[in-house]
Amino acid sequence: MKKIFLTLSLSALTFAASAQIRVACIGNSITYGHGIQDRINDTYPAQLQKLLGSDFEVVNFGVSGTTAQKEGDYPWITTKEYKAAKEFQPQIAVIKLGTNDSKPQNWVGSERFIANLEAVAEEFEQLDSHPRIIVALPAKAYEVRWDINDSIICHGELPAIKKMAKKHHWPIINLYKRTSNMKENFPDGIHPNVAGAGIIAGEVKKAVVKASKKIKK
Repeated sequence: MKKIFLTLSLSALTFAASAQIRVACIGNSITYGHGIQDRINDTYPAQLQKLLGSDFEVVNFGVSGTTAQKEGDYPWITTKEYKAAKEFQPQIAVIKLGTNDSKPQNWVGSERFIANLEAVAEEFEQLDSHPRIIVALPAKAYEVRWDINDSIICHGELPAIKKMAKKHHWPIINLYKRTSNMKENFPDGIHPNVAGAGIIAGEVKKAVVKASKKIKK
């Protein structure tokens, strides 16, 4: 009897683990958590995990300095996190790329940028897990640092991303609007502090919860 009970208990635990909805957070240094001392607990994906609870498994696949464009100076698709994110087989993929694409050595116009961003999203959409794609607009850049250019983000990237997302019926998280008028939470002008990451996590949570209701269990 004890052996049967143990077997049933292990089966229940296995089912509980597999029942978690897998969420991949894809992005650059803002997703990675540049400047945040306690990355295990305070990055936006870490705070998102806390907000969503045990029904979700959130994994941070952010890499500092990366671009959506494969022709960029550090394409996200060349990183080990890219491969790991695909192997994770997410059911929801939150894609937040574009900040580093605004640098002068990377930006040649919205056409190339959006074609590459679209290719990343489509590749994930075609995984065996067929994840729900959520596109997050880049955050507000308060300074021209590391050659990141807010004018390019605002006038070049945002309209193109919105048009792409509408074409595919992918939901958008408008982090640009949400992170505007909160410079105090971006100490270096580019990266959020713990409070800023928490605000981003709160916005992402709303989109993830909505997307999770469309996942077949």
